[in-house]
Amino acid sequence: MHVLRRFREAVTPGGVVLDLQVIRPHPRVEAEGRLVYKADGSPLFEGADAARAAVDLFVDEGLLVEEAVDDHDMLKHYENGADLVQDWPARRVRPAAETASFLETIVSECIVRERCRLRRLRRVDPRR
Repeated sequence: MHVLRRFREAVTPGGVVLDLQVIRPHPRVEAEGRLVYKADGSPLFEGADAARAAVDLFVDEGLLVEEAVDDHDMLKHYENGADLVQDWPARRVRPAAETASFLETIVSECIVRERCRLRRLRRVDPRR
């Protein structure tokens, strides 16, 4: 919260802040248009939930004003399942060994789909 408050203070009154967050549901791995695995996004959501709560507090306190919200999918493409497993982020819960072995057998393109929310916020001038 302290870091976020310092960040807000660094933004010029009336200035814009873009807040990009990962949101539920859990990330999905798709191949050939079908769901093949639903990843555990819990650790990712813990940090995202805390960050969102901190930004929401600034909105509730009238320090930031939310001007726009866009929920969208972020897609990361992999040539095949082996590339996907090899590139699995260290901060994420890895699939079980059996699931990872299954994913590595996929020879077609794999897509990781994550829901994201982009918010445009404006710093309110406290002197007004």
